[in-house]
Parts: sequence; C-alpha cells; structure tokens
Amino acid sequence: MYSVVRWGLVAPLVAAIAFSQGQWVEFKSLPEGLLQERLRLAHPKTQERFQRLGALFEQTGCPDLREQKVSGSREPNLICIVAGNTPNTTRIVVGAHYDSAGGDGVIDNWTGAILLPSLAEFMRAKPRRHSFHFVGFAAEERGLWGSKEYLSSMKKAERTSIAAVITMDSLGLSATKCWPNSSSKQLMKMGAHVALAMRLGFAGVNVDAVGNTDSTVFHRAGIPVLSLHSLTQDTWQIINSRRDVWDSLSWKDYYDTHRFVSALLVYLDEQLP
Repeated sequence: MYSVVRWGLVAPLVAAIAFSQGQWVEFKSLPEGLLQERLRLAHPKTQERFQRLGALFEQTGCPDLREQKVSGSREPNLICIVAGNTPNTTRIVVGAHYDSAGGDGVIDNWTGAILLPSLAEFMRAKPRRHSFHFVGFAAEERGLWGSKEYLSSMKKAERTSIAAVITMDSLGLSATKCWPNSSSKQLMKMGAHVALAMRLGFAGVNVDAVGNTDSTVFHRAGIPVLSLHSLTQDTWQIINSRRDVWDSLSWKDYYDTHRFVSALLVYLDEQLP
C-alpha cells in the first residue's frame, strides 16, 4: 500500500480532433482542478514522491501495477501495464522519472510523473491495438538508473517488440517541445501532426548542453523514442534549482501538454504497426 491520496470523483473530459484526411481521434483529459490538485502533491523527498505516485496509480485503478528493483536505488521503478486487446504484441512505453534534485521538484519532474496514472486510466477505457507500459522511472537524477534497469531487464525479443517510447521530463515551462537529438524522426513527425491538428505549439529544442534524461537510454539502443520537454534558453536554469516550484509553472502550457500527450497516445496506437 502507498500513501493515501484522496480527491472527489470527477469524470474525465472527452474531446476529439480531426485530421485533414478525415480521420478522427477521440481522447480524454482531466478537469483542470483535478490535475492541479495532483500537481500540488509534489514533495522534495524522493520516498514520499514514490509513495504518492504509487497511490495515484492504485486509486486510478491500474490493473497490473508492479515494482521493479533498481540497483543502487532505495526506490524502485513503478510500472503500470495496460494489456492490448488484439493479437498485436507490440508495446508502447510511456515514461517519466519521479525523483527530483531542486526546490519542490514540481517541474522536474512531477509534471511528467503525475500524468502517467491518468494516461493509463484513459488508455484502458477502450480496446487498444498495443499494450502500454506506463513507467515511473527511479533515480534519473543519479544517472538514468531506472530507465537503464528497465531496458537491461528485457530480452532481445522484448526490446524488438517496442513500437515507441514516449518520455516526459520537465513540462509546463512553455509550449510542448521535443529533443530532436534524442528522438526518432518518425515519432517527431507524428507528434507535430497531432499538435497541428490540435492547433498547439510543438517545436524541436535540443537540450544536450543542459543535461540528460531517460530518452537517451532508449535512443542509444536504437529504439524509437520521442523525448518531450518544455525547456527554452530562458527557462532551463529553473531545473535543479530552488526555483523549481509551483510559481514557475505556466499552467496553460502544462494543461495543453497534458491534452496533447493524451491525444498522441491514441494516435500512435491507431497508426503504429
């Protein structure tokens, strides 16, 4: 059992986007107040963050929640598995680290971590072609330990079954960005396609000089990955500093990213082999 987190029962919002070829994608998002409530659960201590994220997974009804021991870390990876409803055995991984290294760790990376339980809840509401692994990575700040453990634990056949990895790190400082040098071209094009249909900003901003994130582990292994963030030249210094607090967040940009990722996962499930 994890630390108890409670909130009122609020139905998710349902929306749809249309593409130029007449295709429609239906997706869900949380009411703004509920997402704000979850974001305010950010805590500077890693153990407490682990407990709170586990509670969110449990209370959103994750059907298969697992802990994966990470060598050198007191906290494990948290993995919520949503099985596909077709013979297709390929996997889409959605990951975000939950540890932090500055301030309250709101931006880096509670913004990414708390999206995982709701996205898992949304994606199991309808039959999906792919299975989904929603992973809260441990010890990213200590050297990408959690994502390295997740990948190294797989056999070759499991690795080749990964259709895509979407990583989320440090969202909500600006409109959604991707890291081109740590992303796959096809997934960047698909992300841009969804953002255009939603009339949302989506730009490529490399952050090689700023630091590293879990996407690097998969990109170096030749696995298709899309690395999402929100850093700019004006905001990157917030990360790992005392300024990583609620007041640094751009709420509209964060909520738009929440909606974008929700729609993107549905689109990827429908379009990827």
